[in-house]
Amino acid sequence: MTSKFPRGRARLPRTATAAAAALLALVAVSACGSGAGSSSAAASGATAFKVVLPWYADAEGGGFFAAKSEGLYDDKKLDVTLQSGGPQVSATQLVAAGRAQIGFADAAGVVQAQQQGIPIVAIGALYQNNPVGVMVHADTGITSFDQMDGKTWVTQTGQLGPEWVKKKTGIDFTTQVYQGSIANFLKKDGLVQQGWPTNEAYQAQKSGVKVNFVPFSDSGYNPYNDVFFTSESYLKSHREELTAFLAASMQGWQDYMGDVSVAKTANAAILKANDQQTSQSVWYAWDKQREYVVAGDGEQRLGAMTAARWNTLISQMKQLGQLKTTPKASDLYDASLLPKVAAPSALPAAPDGSY
Repeated sequence: MTSKFPRGRARLPRTATAAAAALLALVAVSACGSGAGSSSAAASGATAFKVVLPWYADAEGGGFFAAKSEGLYDDKKLDVTLQSGGPQVSATQLVAAGRAQIGFADAAGVVQAQQQGIPIVAIGALYQNNPVGVMVHADTGITSFDQMDGKTWVTQTGQLGPEWVKKKTGIDFTTQVYQGSIANFLKKDGLVQQGWPTNEAYQAQKSGVKVNFVPFSDSGYNPYNDVFFTSESYLKSHREELTAFLAASMQGWQDYMGDVSVAKTANAAILKANDQQTSQSVWYAWDKQREYVVAGDGEQRLGAMTAARWNTLISQMKQLGQLKTTPKASDLYDASLLPKVAAPSALPAAPDGSY
């Protein structure tokens, strides 16, 4: 049975022409109504602000739950609603149409949206090292992509990582579409399974299958992931609100990753919002995801983005034939609103017995 915990990561960008046309029509209708990028005042006098989470409520959104539980958004006069994402929720559509202020995608998703004429722009990036990759049964002894030549890979439609691995390493493999369940992978030693080192790896562990995980970043394909994006119109007209949101959110993430007491409160809120999670799955993800958040530039500034990283992605997408036109990095992102909130000075261990 498929639940809210097993994840096919179906939030990858929609690239179909029909989907883009429908979205642009929705944006036009919204602009004729209340106005894309508008925000309303809550009864308390705070600004109503909707965030479409990267997925269902889980540790991937933990820093936002922490900021909310700590009152950091209230301090910034923001009445923040954390809306669950998931395969039936298009954050790109909601944000571009002005029905939410913040959504999330990987960096390639932002590029693809702009290629379709969808007016969104990145303002921060949670995962400095992209955690998406593949896992194999540990007893196969496989630890690198070169050893996966000729295997069957279970991958998600639209994921560019496998295509880059083929191009970079010269290996070849057949593919099956990943639809959110790793049941076949658990039964078949020879499969290579796309996933995250948090969720899919935890499912395998709980099923008694030891795995080796290899991120696509090992091949050089390392776009930012869980990129905060907003609409171009909202960025132009509501920089103060976005600056306040980022300041509270990055502080929330610092606290969530570095203070177990804050994490306990936030994780309790996550479990209340999503009863398909378990305390063990949330703590496992809390622990394992942090190294990807604080990697690289994230050590000094959470959410950091650089032109060099965006230009590398543009070059890779061009090599993969994914671009109709070559965008400028400066059109894809604006990092000027990010606060100077560093990673925690230490990453404490998960509480004993938490997972």
